[in-house]
Amino acid sequence: MKAWKKVLSTVITGMMVLAMAGCSSVKFEPTENSIFVKKDKTVVSFEAVSIDNSAFDAPRYDENEMKTFLETAVKEYNKGTCGKDLAYLEDKKDELNISIDEFKVENQNATAKLNYKSAEDYLKFNGTEDAGSVKDLIIGTVADGINSGLDFSGMVNADGSAADVEAIQKNKKYSLVALTGPVRMVVEGKVQYMSAGVSLADENTVVTSGDETVYIIFK
Repeated sequence: MKAWKKVLSTVITGMMVLAMAGCSSVKFEPTENSIFVKKDKTVVSFEAVSIDNSAFDAPRYDENEMKTFLETAVKEYNKGTCGKDLAYLEDKKDELNISIDEFKVENQNATAKLNYKSAEDYLKFNGTEDAGSVKDLIIGTVADGINSGLDFSGMVNADGSAADVEAIQKNKKYSLVALTGPVRMVVEGKVQYMSAGVSLADENTVVTSGDETVYIIFK
């Protein structure tokens, strides 16, 4: 969540100058930076940033200021995309492109969990220019992949063995994620197939590295 990092970085810099998701069967309870891709094509992100006041005589990182900066960034994005100057989903009928699910500071860490209406919102808000960021994220189905000409060759089963292309193509309703860039990703289902080189952390979680486009299919 690069925008969050930029927001927090701005807060920290300014203070130093002045002072010196819906229900799911798969639970997204992250302890490290990651994203959660749902079957309805929405995305949740979790970002943790280390902050340490112990080296200073007085606290330099203020929780309320950091929260205000994050809320402002989200409000500005929503105002420009859906015309609603809000950072929280106050009513189920009032859909925002981005909403803050959680923000807190504890144990010298600032953490934020944000909900995104689409993969496009995730990419626009976080940016794709920085090194180590997700460059592309597309969420669809196996049928979408077939229609776009993806042949699924070179993919592997969850256990790492070579996958049968025809078997993949038969499961047209399975969710398909195309991803470019390094990230830890939890999916709302059990991973069935993935590109060679993708690491499977558990049945719902993959870890990608590098800037090659990879594919993950889950049921």
